[in-house]
Amino acid sequence: MRLEAKREGKFPGAGVPLSAAGGGLRGRVGRTPERWFEVVDPDAPPAEPRRWSWPSFVFAALLCVAAVGLTAVGKGLAMRVLLPLPLMGAGGLLLRRMAWMARPELLARKLARKGEAPRAGRRGLRLGGGRLSYQGREGTSPSLLLDAEVPFGVTLLSSPRRDRVVALLSSPLGAFYVGAVFDAATQRAFAPMLGRTTIVAADEVGLAAIGPDGEPLFLAPESLAALVEALMAMAPGCQDRVLLTDARGAPVGLEGREMRAGGRSFDLDTALEWRAFVFQEALGQAVALYQGTWVRQGSSEIVLVCLLPALTPRPEGEGVPLSSLDREALRDLRLMQGRPEAPPAQAQRVAVDRLVMLPIRSALDRAPRSGVPTPRAQA
Repeated sequence: MRLEAKREGKFPGAGVPLSAAGGGLRGRVGRTPERWFEVVDPDAPPAEPRRWSWPSFVFAALLCVAAVGLTAVGKGLAMRVLLPLPLMGAGGLLLRRMAWMARPELLARKLARKGEAPRAGRRGLRLGGGRLSYQGREGTSPSLLLDAEVPFGVTLLSSPRRDRVVALLSSPLGAFYVGAVFDAATQRAFAPMLGRTTIVAADEVGLAAIGPDGEPLFLAPESLAALVEALMAMAPGCQDRVLLTDARGAPVGLEGREMRAGGRSFDLDTALEWRAFVFQEALGQAVALYQGTWVRQGSSEIVLVCLLPALTPRPEGEGVPLSSLDREALRDLRLMQGRPEAPPAQAQRVAVDRLVMLPIRSALDRAPRSGVPTPRAQA
């Protein structure tokens, strides 16, 4: 029995060419300026700071000195005010531009906010007109990832050190992962966004984001933050939405305060029961390890199931002591744990992507709990 849900192309039309997709939003969204987010190589060495251009620096300094001199010795309003002002402004702008060029990370952050124009032959994401599309290598057709006319979700996942982050983009068009690698400086700069991520086990290969063409899909940290901010502005509720399907093709995920799985709906504002556990099953001569999340509300009872990524998801495996984890990370670590139990009944199982198991448990953890726990059904 295959229990691992597919990640790519869960719905018909996933990654379809733009020419075959339906129309985008009209009106306000259609008039928003187009933005480009270029794919980068996360393993590439950092860019060397550019050296100052001394002729430009000398010229800027001369402009400033001339402006000060005219202010001191000039005669009349024009010589003492009107002429020095543009000279001082030109010198200041030139010095500011030189400072940006000497700090590549600041320049990249500025370009990410403005939306850098795509360069020939480069891969990237294009956001405009209420659509997010992926442009592969030269000669390939762009693929539609998100359309504002269709509900979509943005789920942020990270490693325990929060140095690797992926944004799970889910919608009826499919599920796609966009990643970024954060160093110490960018972790400090984007701490508010990183604080909203859900940590996953250290060995999750899903953190290596792959595009629709099978190539790595990583952005610069500044670009990923700008993309997430733009998507949240386009659909304010997207961070509380996960739209996937199970192995049978039935919808599974979160829609605000509602969880849908196995053809059932669970109100997360109403009391329910849930429990995390692990179990094993024989597959021929091998033994497969699974993690499960049992949920019951009223007469509805299901068990979300996926492969277990690690026997003990310990952040120490990545050199992260527990004392260094923040409150949210410790909560996620607690939600990863589960006691060994007997395998659940086959009829109750709903296969989900293991990367979304923890976000679902986090949503369940915030729901009110029933007062008297009852045992789940056994296989």
